[in-house]
Amino acid sequence: MKMEIESSILPDNSALKECWNGGKRTSQLNIGMEATELLLNLLKEKWSLLIEDRTNKKQIWNDIATGLSKQGFLVRGEDKGATCRTKWENLRKYYRTYVSKFNQSGSITI
Repeated sequence: MKMEIESSILPDNSALKECWNGGKRTSQLNIGMEATELLLNLLKEKWSLLIEDRTNKKQIWNDIATGLSKQGFLVRGEDKGATCRTKWENLRKYYRTYVSKFNQSGSITI
């Protein structure tokens, strides 16, 4: 019964915008950027749960993936929550690299 309720509130997959698929076209990059902004907002809402030791992290990431779907984004992969978690981990890694380069040189050269 729960699966029926969840699937009835999600948009049809054909109406979803596929995000983070490696596409390089401007339209696909814009979709990826919108999805990433939404991911960060959903993550901010769930942050207090994620940092607790007792919470089920997998369920939180699945909730974030569902939130993206509700907003019209198609998250790739079998385990959509894991895709969201991986996206977050990559963002954190690239941000740390960026900050590290900035701190070492005092400015960024592109």
